[in-house]
Amino acid sequence: IVDEANAQTAVLRNKVIGTQEFDIKRDPTRLSESAMGNMVADSMRLKYPGVDAAITNSGGLRADLNSSPPTAGEQPGEITWGEVFAVLPFGNRTVIETLTYANLKAGLENGFKPPCGDVAGGTGRTPQISGIKVTFHCAGTVPVVDTIVRLSDGKTLGAADSIRIVTNDFMFTGGDGYTAF
Repeated sequence: IVDEANAQTAVLRNKVIGTQEFDIKRDPTRLSESAMGNMVADSMRLKYPGVDAAITNSGGLRADLNSSPPTAGEQPGEITWGEVFAVLPFGNRTVIETLTYANLKAGLENGFKPPCGDVAGGTGRTPQISGIKVTFHCAGTVPVVDTIVRLSDGKTLGAADSIRIVTNDFMFTGGDGYTAF
């Protein structure tokens, strides 16, 4: 069954859809931002110009994009559809929403639990972000968001603010503990 499916999808999977100059890697521990996470979040934000930020979870990133060796007969540095699908294999959809500052902060603090040493909920929740700069510290195993700055205008967000984000439907429906979304 697998061989037949591979044969039927080979033309699509092996189609070159982009190029890269260097390897784009995930953090294998899923505890920090990564080049792959930044690329995916940046891509989400750029796809929807009306949003301020994009947030995805590190656990949704399932493969690296290596410039060499080729995986499907492409040239070094070429990216195939199959390689991109391997990065994001779940078929998640993007969701645009407006969050209050309190909900954004609560969502981010949920996401920073594993880097603070609280891995009970899994390490795939660490946020990969674009469009905002977040500083936080760990009070023991409890993450505390100190500041959230919207990069488009340099504004430090506060209790009266809201922000328009794009995320994936897994996080939007509370996956990885993102119930604040």
